This record gives sequence, C-alpha cells and structure tokens, in this order.
Amino acid sequence: MTQSASLLALKRLLIPLLFLSLISNLAILVSPIFMMQVLDRVVPSGNLSTLALLLLVALAALFIQGFVDYSSDIALDNTSRFVETFGTSQVFSSQQDASQDALNDITALIQFFSSGLAKTALNIPWIPVFVIALSLIHPYYVVLVLGIVAVLLAVSQIEKLWLNDPQKTVASLRQDETKILEHAVSFQKKSGIAEVSKNLFSRYFSLCHKRQTIDQSIAKVAKTLTAVSGFIKAATQLLALSLGAFLVVQGALSAGGMIAASIILAKTVGIIDGCSSGLPRIKMAFGAYGRLIGQTNKSEVHQTEIENLTGHLRCEELIYPRGGGAPARLDRISFVLEAGECLGIIGDSGSGKSTLLKALCGVEPCPIGAVFLDDTEVRTLGAKSFYNTVGYLTQQAELLDGTIAENICCFSETPDDAMILKAANTAGVHGLISSLPRSYETDLSYERHLLSAGQCQRIAMARAIYNSPKYLFLDEPNALLDAIGERQLCDTLARLKSQGVTIVMVLHRSGVLGLTDKILRIDHGRVADFGNRTEVLGRMNNGSSKLEIPLSLNSLQDVSDWITERFSRNSDQEFCQKAVLIASEMFNIALQNAPNDRARIGRFHFKFEDEKTCEITLTEDQPTSVTQKMNKIRSLLKHPEVNMLDLDADEMGLAVVAQMSDGFEIKNIENTAVFTALLKGQRKSLSQGIQH
Repeated sequence: MTQSASLLALKRLLIPLLFLSLISNLAILVSPIFMMQVLDRVVPSGNLSTLALLLLVALAALFIQGFVDYSSDIALDNTSRFVETFGTSQVFSSQQDASQDALNDITALIQFFSSGLAKTALNIPWIPVFVIALSLIHPYYVVLVLGIVAVLLAVSQIEKLWLNDPQKTVASLRQDETKILEHAVSFQKKSGIAEVSKNLFSRYFSLCHKRQTIDQSIAKVAKTLTAVSGFIKAATQLLALSLGAFLVVQGALSAGGMIAASIILAKTVGIIDGCSSGLPRIKMAFGAYGRLIGQTNKSEVHQTEIENLTGHLRCEELIYPRGGGAPARLDRISFVLEAGECLGIIGDSGSGKSTLLKALCGVEPCPIGAVFLDDTEVRTLGAKSFYNTVGYLTQQAELLDGTIAENICCFSETPDDAMILKAANTAGVHGLISSLPRSYETDLSYERHLLSAGQCQRIAMARAIYNSPKYLFLDEPNALLDAIGERQLCDTLARLKSQGVTIVMVLHRSGVLGLTDKILRIDHGRVADFGNRTEVLGRMNNGSSKLEIPLSLNSLQDVSDWITERFSRNSDQEFCQKAVLIASEMFNIALQNAPNDRARIGRFHFKFEDEKTCEITLTEDQPTSVTQKMNKIRSLLKHPEVNMLDLDADEMGLAVVAQMSDGFEIKNIENTAVFTALLKGQRKSLSQGIQH
C-alpha cells in the first residue's frame, strides 16, 4: 500500500465514526427525555409500570451508548496506531525532500486521534440536533444558548487578543534564556574566560526577571478571564432552570420539559465550548492531513529496483534555482563519467560543489535537469537499489549511538561479519578498530571519546562502502584527516578504483586530487572547466596561478600555503617542499633588499612547464639592490671550499636558492625587480657546495 493510499483510507473511516458519534450524541438525550416523561406522566398518574418500562428503555439506551463509546475509542486508538505505522514508514520510503515536515504532520495526526480531539471534532455535526431539540421544547432556549455561547466566545477572543503578543514574547525570552544558559555553562568550563560566563549569567537572570514580570501580568489576566468563563458555565444550568420556571409559570412549558431543557442546554453549551477551544488544533490536524495527501500525490513516482548497475553516470542540464531573483545555485551542469572513473569537483567556497554532489547522489535532487545512473534517473531508483549501489559520505560524518559494527553495517537487522570486516579493511580502519578495548563492539553511546573526528570520518567511510557500492560520493573526505589518515584514504580510494567503483569527490585540499581521472571546476554554480586532470590543472596553472600579497613577515605563511596548493599528487611531496622553500627564500630576499618606508606589494606567478618542471616568478614595482650580491654568490659557489656560514642572512638565502634551483635570475627591468627560479622534480642535494 502506498502512502497516499494508506492515508486516503482514513476517509473511509469517516462515515462509520460519524454514525457511532451520532448514536453517542443521541444517547445524551436519554436522561432529559426520561426526566420529562417521569415528571409529566409517571408522577401525575402514579403508574409504576410506566416508570419501570421507561427505566428499562433508558438503561438499554445507556448500555448501547457505553458500547458505542467503547467501539469508538477502540477505533480511534487503532486509527492512531495505523497512522503511526503506515504513515511513518511510507514517509521514509518515499524519500521526500521535506520528510521532517511530513513526520511532524504525521505526529499531529497521531495526537489528533489519540487525545480525544477526534471525538470532539465528530461532535460538531450534531450540535444542530441539540439546538433543534431545544427549539422543540421552546424557542427561548435557543436564544439563551446563543447568548451564552456568544459571551463565552467573546471572552475567549478577548483572551487571545490580550495575551497573544505577551505569550509570544515570553516564548522568545525562554528560548533566549536556554541559549544563554548553555553558553554560560560552556564558558564556565573553559579557563581564561570566566568573565564571559559571569556576564552571561547576569544576562540570563535579567531575562528571567523580564520574563517573570510579563508572565505575572499574563497570569492575572488569564486567571481573571478563566474565572469569568467558569462563572458563565456554572450559571448556565441556573439560567436554564430560571427560564424554564418562567415558562412553567406562564403555562408554556411542563415541569418535565423544564428539567429536560436545562440538561440539554448545559450539554449543548459544553459541547460547543469544547469544540470552540479545540478548533485550532482540529484545523491543524486537517491541515496536516491535507499537506500529507498533497505531498504524496506530488512526490510519488514509479521507482525501479535494479540489481546490477555498471557505474556509468550522466547528468544533463542540472539547474537549482535559488529564488528571489538570485543567481541559481547550479546553472546548466552537464557531464558524463564512464564506469570506474574518479571525478574531483573543485572551486571556491559557496560555488555549488556540495549542492552538485547531493544532486548527483540523489540526496537532494535538482528541481530541473536529470542525473542518470546507467540509464535510470536517480529520483526513480528504488530505495533498495539505492542502498545497495550508492555510497555517500558527508563532510562531517556522524556516527550514531551503538557499536562500531552496527554503524558500519548501517544497523542492519541481519549484519554480515564478513562484510563488516571487508569494509573496515578496505577503508583502512581495521587496525584502528582492533586497537580499541572492545574492538568492533565499542559502544559509541558511552565510549565516543575514544575516537577523534578524523577517526570517526574514516569509520564512516567503511559504512559508506559496506554494500560494495558501484557509485561513491564523497564531500571533502580528507577535510578532517591528518597526513597519515590522508595517505590511508588515498590507499582506500585506489583500491576502490581498481574494483571499478565510480567515485565523485568534492575537494578543497589537494592531497587526493592526484587520484582523480577528471576534474570539474565550478565557478558560481557554472562549469568553469571540465576534462582530464592534467589538462584542467594545466589550464588552471597557465591562467590563474597568480598571487598578489603584501611584502611583510606576516605574509610568509600565505606564500607557503599558496605554493602547496599548486601540487595535487602525493608523489609530488618532495617537489612541493622544494618549491615552498625556494619561494619562501625569494620572498625573504625581496623583503630585505629594498626600502621599507612604504607599503610594498609582491606578485608571485607559478607555472608548470611540464609535469616535472615549474617556474616561480616574484615581481615588485621597485628595483632591488640584491643583484650585486647575486654576482658575489655565483662567484663563491664556484669554490666549494668556501665556508658560506659567514654570509649574511639574505646572501645565505641567495645561495640556497641558487643551489636548489635549476636556474635562478634576479633582474631590474624598468624599475621593477624580477626574481625567477626554475625547478625540476629531481632534487639536487643542498649540501653540495656548502661547507659547514
């Protein structure tokens, strides 16, 4: 049964429930009719046989009412469980975008059926029955009912208008208090910032005082209006009896009719008041039901279960609008990956990388465009096929309370130990898990502190590959890893590639970029470049590897980080270190050999000549005085026996760069200093030619 069908089945319950409600409400008239008959017939005639017959009929009617109420309660309880069982399961299986909202609506329906609110709603259609009964006794009772109900509604409306804004203010203050108290307790545990905690506690008590003041004024008004409402309800039957007595004196009504009318009127006012107070929640429940039906009608699509997927991936014209006239989060993204290929998605923060990854794996499909796994659109892929063939790892993966083994097998009811071990070995975490005191049975509910964030990320990778997926989608998988963890991640990805798994990764750090076959560069939601890794990196290096930076000591680390980002392969680590050292020395030489009486700007340019050769250029818009020193250093380097430890710091830097590079020049061209170093991957020994 689909979710839409299971929820629509609730409509079929309406007629039987209304019928039971009708019987229950008609039974309310038993006591008034019995009293009227006793006072008008039995008492004047003294006929005890009539009394006995009336009593038997009344008791039979009350027995039927009890049975009907029991049946109605059982039906509503079963309906509540039906909604919880079928509604919740179908919300999860339908893979809706707004599943949390749907679950909230399911909860609202469950409370509607289980709290007695449904019985209140079922009473609404029968209010006219009581009004008609009163009108048959005497029309004045209808006028009295309408008057009492009007006063009660007026009191209720005054309460809403008077207290609505203050109650919202109190709720907002409570939220602020909770947040501030949490921050205060957090800061209290940290050394060096006790004053922050003290100030937060002061603000918390200030908010408490403000809230209590408003709460006190609300309580006075609310209790006053409650007392007024209670007085009116208590006076209802007295007013009904007084009106009845008046009519009896006027000869327009019998004594039995007076008693019956007072009972019916009190019941009618009570039902109307209950329906009035419960009406907002009734509307909320009906709104939740309407939203659920509307969502399921829109979201239910035919899903296809496919046992074997090859790993081929194709996306066509993906567009993810932002709304409000803002540029789209994704704008006409299209590309194709063959089975077993590895794609790296790169770009600036906020460019749309994570949005694209979620769209590709079906976690958050694009409203416009399509993603095909083989020839199956990702939105129509059945839940079982999705679970078995697609692995997904978020940027900061979360392990749930339970054992590590349960987390790896996704809390399967039939875990496979062999598959758990295989996933852990493939992810390179078997040794890590085995080193824990309870190994795979480590319960993260109590022993989460045994794992660092990076280790949790690696275990989450084992979970992502537990079912040996054909597609693996990773959002910055190395973001939380140290150097050792990153190398193990590279080994894992290499093994998965050898098994033919299609891998798509969002990357900021370049540590695993060398494993990619293709690179997709995104800029403001659009494809800026796509192709083979070497081609894309080559185009990036030729056109965009430039850095403009202040020439000051504070900028040296930025230079090192920028040079490091130029290298994408683990095998280039030694080459990268060499380039970082040379660029840093060039930066220091330029800094020390020109006037510092004004702000200075240096411009680096990095270029790969080929895979084993790069060129680093530093320019500054003023001449440098280091050219003469360079001539001295070249002369000294021709004599290995010279002890260069006697050189000044900048001269030593010149010697280091000249030694390590495969070509180093310093020129002043039209009042511009130009430092150029050529580097090759095969590193020379720094010790050659420098005597200690």
